[in-house]
Amino acid sequence: MHWLLRLDKTPRLVLLSIVLGVVGGFGAQLFLWLLHLGEALIFTPITHDHFLSVAAAAGMQQPPAFHLNWWIPLATTGGGLLAGFLVYTFAPEAEGHGTDAAVKAFHQTKGLIRPQVPVVKALASAITIGSGGSAGREGPTAQIAAGVGSILGKLLHLSEDERRYMVLIGMAAGLSAIFKSPLGTAIFSVEILYSGMAFEGAALLYCVIGAAVAYAITGTIEGWSPLFILPSESFGSGRDLVWYGVLGIFAGLVATLLPAVFYRVRDQFHKLRIPNHFKPAIGGLLVGIIGIFIPGILGGGYGYMQLALQGGAGIALWLLLLLAFFKIVTLALTIGSGGSGGVFAPSLYIGAMLGAAMTVLLHLFGVTSISSTGLAVVGMAAVFAGAARVPIATLVMVAEMTGGYHLIMPTMLAVALSYLVQFSLTRHAKYPTLYEAQVVAPTDSPVHRELYYKVATDLLRRRKVHLDQDILASELADQSNSAKGIPLGDTSKNLFRMRLVAGSPLAGAEIRSIGIPDFLILTILRSDHQIAPSASTILQVGDELVVASMPEAMEIFRDHAAPPVTAKKSSA
Repeated sequence: MHWLLRLDKTPRLVLLSIVLGVVGGFGAQLFLWLLHLGEALIFTPITHDHFLSVAAAAGMQQPPAFHLNWWIPLATTGGGLLAGFLVYTFAPEAEGHGTDAAVKAFHQTKGLIRPQVPVVKALASAITIGSGGSAGREGPTAQIAAGVGSILGKLLHLSEDERRYMVLIGMAAGLSAIFKSPLGTAIFSVEILYSGMAFEGAALLYCVIGAAVAYAITGTIEGWSPLFILPSESFGSGRDLVWYGVLGIFAGLVATLLPAVFYRVRDQFHKLRIPNHFKPAIGGLLVGIIGIFIPGILGGGYGYMQLALQGGAGIALWLLLLLAFFKIVTLALTIGSGGSGGVFAPSLYIGAMLGAAMTVLLHLFGVTSISSTGLAVVGMAAVFAGAARVPIATLVMVAEMTGGYHLIMPTMLAVALSYLVQFSLTRHAKYPTLYEAQVVAPTDSPVHRELYYKVATDLLRRRKVHLDQDILASELADQSNSAKGIPLGDTSKNLFRMRLVAGSPLAGAEIRSIGIPDFLILTILRSDHQIAPSASTILQVGDELVVASMPEAMEIFRDHAAPPVTAKKSSA
């Protein structure tokens, strides 16, 4: 593969995007097969029942007949126990929703995902969802394809930057194959990284290529029809836009509630003083008990979403509201306990039920012109757009998944309102979004911070610029004051910052007298101005020193700079 490394970055990533598109397309097919196998081996033999599919729901005028099935908790508990054993024995990072793990790999682990993670994630998710766990299939597929991208990046000895791109491309390909949404999932992969209105735009072209290839494979195998089947009706008249706006506001409120419930349940499971292996079984048991009385919340819920898109198919208002609320609860129990699955499909489910419930409510008050299908579709987009802070991607994805392109205008309105409501209400929340690994903007990502530090340090070293003191104080203080400092890119040195305190033996000394190898003072912050130091610069008490140094050399400098009393204490 040396010929590939000799190519320029752009053609190399284009070729790798095609490869990951193939991996995502066939990987999604493999995972869907595992899901059906999980249902056939766990849920159906134990409960003598099966999950409602989109195709089956499309032909229904009424919801499935209800009956109490006391075997459901056995299936969900057993699935949780098996999944917990797999995850916490072989790959603990495969717990939870896989998309968040891919986001974390981009920001925090230099695009590295352990090789066993995709395998464990696929099996654990198939067991969790196939046994009745309330989770989606997109997160596992995203982590599986992203994991393969990371493995390829490591095998090919790609740079950190390219490995991160491989994770995003793999995520886009896997999601595209699952949801038949090539453009939306490509945008999703570069938008999901940030909870503010920001994108990793440089990776978008490669994500589009990977997503398109994966979609072509899925379309060839399954056909080109959208994931859901919509009745042929428009969104209604322009006057109905007000109701879509109202739905957007309610969706924003639900999108505020969703991450709060999800992570509070997760935190409670973390506090349980029992082995992690058994926690998904407890979550599965609680989900199963709820499933006895409300079986519509089990599994991915795609069939019930199809019923909602058909105007609710005769589902009563109270049941639609119960389905929406308890999907929030069971999603939190399934994933928060350590089970494996995604949060995207359950969020769509909640939004679809919310839209269908609003339709029934409006009809009760005599507003019959509004499209029942339209409100369900728009509800799907609005809830997830707010809860995940991905308004643009969700807008496109839901249109592609449903074929509801005629609903773009009301969806735009509802998605924008949901995002704004959710953003306003969660500004100071501990868990503002469904994706814990998100950062607000590129400047908050370790990826871009490291680049900033490297460039800034290089400019300082060459005396090209003077950085604003406030910038240095805010951006460098937290990390550079630590014992480890900030790694400076490809060099072996770190960036440190320290204040010269009263009584230091170095106060009044010239920099040339320090004489420590692998040690360089880049700049000095003195009073309200910045000094570019030279060998003859005299150090003063109160100087803030920004230093590029080996960690060992910095320790020596700290000892030399410490006042005599401090030095004796430290040596003692």
